[in-house]
Amino acid sequence: MSNRRVYINQDDSAFTRCHPLEDMTVEGAEKLVDFYAQASQLGGLAFCVNMQRALFDSAVWETITDRLESRGDTALIAAVGEIAGTAALQERGVDHFKVWLQRARKHGVEAFLTMRMNDCHGLESHGGFGRADRGIDQDHFHSHATEFWKANKHLRRAPYRFERSFEGAFDYTHEKVRSHHLALITELFERYDMDGLELDWMRWMFMFAPGKEAAGRDILSSFIAQVHDLRKTAEKRWGHKIELRHRIPAEPQTSLALGYDAPAWARHGMADQVILSCFGGVANFDYPIDLWRQLLGSNVRILAHVESSTNAYPGQMAVDYHFSFGSASSALKRGADGVYLFNECYREAGPEPERRLMLKLLNTLGSEDTLNTVVRRHAVSYPQSRAPGEALRTPLPIPMKNPYFGQDAGRWAENITVRVDVGSKPKSAKFVLRLGFSAETNLQGLEVRVNGAIVSLTAAPAYPCCTVAAFPDNCFPSIPARAQRLIHLEIPASTLLEGVNVVEFEPTGETGQLEWAEILVLPS
Repeated sequence: MSNRRVYINQDDSAFTRCHPLEDMTVEGAEKLVDFYAQASQLGGLAFCVNMQRALFDSAVWETITDRLESRGDTALIAAVGEIAGTAALQERGVDHFKVWLQRARKHGVEAFLTMRMNDCHGLESHGGFGRADRGIDQDHFHSHATEFWKANKHLRRAPYRFERSFEGAFDYTHEKVRSHHLALITELFERYDMDGLELDWMRWMFMFAPGKEAAGRDILSSFIAQVHDLRKTAEKRWGHKIELRHRIPAEPQTSLALGYDAPAWARHGMADQVILSCFGGVANFDYPIDLWRQLLGSNVRILAHVESSTNAYPGQMAVDYHFSFGSASSALKRGADGVYLFNECYREAGPEPERRLMLKLLNTLGSEDTLNTVVRRHAVSYPQSRAPGEALRTPLPIPMKNPYFGQDAGRWAENITVRVDVGSKPKSAKFVLRLGFSAETNLQGLEVRVNGAIVSLTAAPAYPCCTVAAFPDNCFPSIPARAQRLIHLEIPASTLLEGVNVVEFEPTGETGQLEWAEILVLPS
């Protein structure tokens, strides 16, 4: 199997906002693709064409520049980088999406466009609560809400409240909403010669008014059937196959609860690829790939979104690019066809250490062999994305004293169990279990088993730091602050299993809780 299994979502703003204006040329756009194409495991690039506004000179949608330019708001254009960058490209007659698609193809890389199907960036500014305490940059966000959105409050999913921008998302039960989005899709197929179109349902995930999600499944499937027909017409126009890819929540029940009937899309040939993903930045080490494979069939390519941050439950994040390696190893071992990076594209526009890290990721994440050569972190995390009111499904934290004695089938009595997936197992490596407890937890005499075998306490291992600037050795890895009492236990190679490992212990006290659990894979 080819190692070219790493796919990147290139946010247009990362180019137009983070690159200097002198890069807003054909040559500057080509250089961006050339940078990625250095990577031996790069399989494809997906270029984002919109937020709530189009990021090019669309004939059918409001654009990121048109309203501001018509107001003559030159100060705001200068202040907001992606507006200035997009304006510069248009003034110079550069269609950077055409340039990117052509350049990617020249390098033998899959060239996709990706469309955000319900982007809500900046809608806070119009909900009457532009909150400085939430760090909202009013000038930046104000540019993204369209006149169409402002004039059609009745088309929003929850027009009766505005707690967050999600309430302002469009409700796809309205034909006017679907037609609005189909207009842009039609334009994309007519204007651009692409290998595929990605429909990003994770931006921002909620497509229907509360209570209408179940009925929305058929509505959304009919909408995608229209996209499928447009795709077929475009294939005749351009003379080659154009794939259709969907970015959806990682859990099948969550997808269905939100109105995404991906199995039906696959049965009707309307899904060539699916990306299992989350909305924010929580690395997933427990993708149900085998279940999705049964639901989608063998002909649909399944990609898994990997992240450089994670958490066991909502709260302070742990940030470390080694989580990406762990998440990728787990997903590939379970049968994912590739891994997908979202928002990592900003490293390309960063300082040189960030660019080197970007290439390290692109040259490592696509192969179990290369992943077996690097330090990996495999943590207990949760899927994060869920339908409103759906169970959170966080394995942690676990209290030392069982509050539901005899009622929880996963923990009938006091014994605590967690499951950690380590993906592939290197032939030569050190494996360290890392458990983090709250400060008041009694650890005296604690006996921990992995797969039934007792494991022994060990010193904290030398570890490459997540600090990008110098990649120093012997840096203590990042964990959430609530895990204040840490222990490290070495797992013999003969005890560790590929895939899922079961960790268990009986608490030695009744106070405190288990806050964090991970297995470090440290190749020799």
